[in-house]
Parts: sequence; C-alpha cells; structure tokens
Amino acid sequence: MRGPTVFHYVRLTEARQFANHTWQELDAEISAAQGLRCRDNDPDAYFPDEGSRFAGRQAMHTERVRVATLCRGCPVRAQCLASALMRGEFYGSWGAVCQPDYQLLQQLWTERVHPTAPPPAGSAAVKETR
Repeated sequence: MRGPTVFHYVRLTEARQFANHTWQELDAEISAAQGLRCRDNDPDAYFPDEGSRFAGRQAMHTERVRVATLCRGCPVRAQCLASALMRGEFYGSWGAVCQPDYQLLQQLWTERVHPTAPPPAGSAAVKETR
C-alpha cells in the first residue's frame, strides 16, 4: 500500500474539524444543504465497479479527477467525508475523495483522530444515505 501524501493530510485536516460532531449531526447538515450534485447523480457513480483496480498513476489520476468533478463546488464536502469516516464506511467515494484514497484516509483517521476507537466492523450506512 502506498503512503499518504499532502492530499491525504489536507483532507484529514478538513474532516478533523468535525470530529467533535456525531455522524448523525453531520448527515442532518448534509441533508439540509441545497443544490447538492450527488442528489442528481446516480449513486453508483460514487462506488467503483466490483473488482476495480486503480493501479498506476494514470488510473489513479483518472479516478481522482472523475470523483472531484462529481463533487465540485459541494458546500458540505468535508462534512460528507467526516461522516463517512465516523460511520466506518469502507467502500465508495466520499467528500470528493475516491475509493483508494478514502481507504488510506480511513486508516489515518483511525490512527490519528480516533486512535482508541475500535476498527470499524463494517458499513453502518448504505448507498441510499447519499
């Protein structure tokens, strides 16, 4: 597994500002937000196909650009990421962070933000929460 980059630490810092909230509070804030592009997109667009591999720089770059485009201009991007990290989501793209980067962020979140929390047992929410 590759190591974290500046991108990962910036996203972790953005999500960390919401660490004193519950994921339910963040989801309520997300639900109340207006004009979210994710509401108009197919939810599957945020979840890579079964068995997707993002090996190589070009594949990672393509996936990062695709997900960033989906979430461009979102006013609750950081809340979305923080909520997913708190819920223990283990699959999908959250808060403009694509699947491979999200998995690395989840590890950093557990190690640095909530080091005493047990590892997530699985996803507490499903695609329909978007």
